Amino acid sequence: MAESTVSISETPTSPFALFTLLGKGANRFFETLGGYANVIWWMLRNARDARTYSRNIFQQMVQIGVDSIPIVIFVSTFVGMVTAVQSAYQLYDWIPRNVVGSLVIKSVLLELTPLLTALVLAGKVGATITAELGTMRVTEQIDALEALAFDPISFLITPRVLAGVVMFPVLIVFGDVVAAIGGLLGSVFVANISSEAFISGMKDSFEVYDAVFGIIKATMFGFMITSIACYQGFHVEGGSEGVGKATMNTVVLTCLAVVVMDFVLASVLL
Repeated sequence: MAESTVSISETPTSPFALFTLLGKGANRFFETLGGYANVIWWMLRNARDARTYSRNIFQQMVQIGVDSIPIVIFVSTFVGMVTAVQSAYQLYDWIPRNVVGSLVIKSVLLELTPLLTALVLAGKVGATITAELGTMRVTEQIDALEALAFDPISFLITPRVLAGVVMFPVLIVFGDVVAAIGGLLGSVFVANISSEAFISGMKDSFEVYDAVFGIIKATMFGFMITSIACYQGFHVEGGSEGVGKATMNTVVLTCLAVVVMDFVLASVLL
């Protein structure tokens, strides 16, 4: 009888447990969103202080931009080659050969290079930033900066975000060029399309706005990846385990943010 009484009394409360769980999740989400917005606001409010730490900005530009060139070359080359080969395979029997060049340049500029490069850099750049700041947090280096009257956001976060906003478009432009070359190589050596036909198709379809749109995407992706990574690392809790968890969250959140922003920009600007 006691067991039946307990089960009966607990049964009506099970739906409320679900609502409690949803409520806690929503509360945690909005709390995180508010904290992220507060960091961005503080960073923008004290943007003038970035001049004091200009050396940090150049260091981060090297780490985010120059150190990422090899992986951008690798990804962009195969993006262009795969796009050319698949376009030729799907449309080979009923299109002129120069259409492959048109498809490659459109796909590369508008979507593939900005999106895939951002997703790869979300893992490389985002995880690195979170691990760096998270380690500084758990070893109390950030607390030491505050004790010395340094603004940790201006000193640590602003340089990384500015470097991401500046260097991501540079990497994407570089990746566009490499992807076009990769598409040419794939067309000539795999799809048996002459270089003249491929280049002619690229010239006929190239529009300046397509390249500008890719740069706009890159700027937004750079801001979102670096800012999310900085927020996650800046608010790490729980020692080395917390650093690992924050790094994982950064990779997941930045990839999701890039995909959502990609859709939003395409809907608004195209």
